[in-house]
Amino acid sequence: MFTPFEAYFGHVEKLGGNGWLRVRFDDGLVWPIPEFLRVKVNKTGDRESFQVLEGRMAGKTATVKKKGWEWTSWDWDRSYFEQSVHLGKGCPHTGSASVTFYRLTERLEVTGLGTFNAITDTRNPTPLGSFDLEIPYEPHPGGGYYTSDSKYAKTWFRVGHSGDRFLHPGRISAGCITVTDTRQWDKIYQHLIVSRKDDQSIGTVKVVDR
Repeated sequence: MFTPFEAYFGHVEKLGGNGWLRVRFDDGLVWPIPEFLRVKVNKTGDRESFQVLEGRMAGKTATVKKKGWEWTSWDWDRSYFEQSVHLGKGCPHTGSASVTFYRLTERLEVTGLGTFNAITDTRNPTPLGSFDLEIPYEPHPGGGYYTSDSKYAKTWFRVGHSGDRFLHPGRISAGCITVTDTRQWDKIYQHLIVSRKDDQSIGTVKVVDR
């Protein structure tokens, strides 16, 4: 018996590669979106139609071509999306991430994960205070220098909702919070990418002079 498709709420599944999925928005823009982003899947076929529910592209609709057949896997629906109830059954999101950056001692503490080496530019330091960490909205080419250390090196989290300061891996800082433990970035990324404070942020970072 044929069962008609019903729209559902879900999220981008855990992806291979660098954690980004290229999709085509209705205005023609081809753009990557991050894994675990909340969506509403409206239609399925060779291309799936969906609406983004969080992050910079929230409210926009897009399509993505289904995966090719993979006879060696159990992914029979070939979809890039998993059905879930936000903060309920099937949802991969955890609570708000809590991060503290100690400027003087050059340490980054991620609550529940550990402490890592991090720096900022002493001539243009990340300001003191508490700031949201944004849901990632695009891969950053500067991370390409460190992909041998971390496959997620191009995924940066913006500090606040404007400007060009980010939490990211690297060895040189131009005013960002730069995690110099680049081989630990995968671990940090995996903790942060499923964290959520609200539909724009994964959590907060507190910057202190200690």
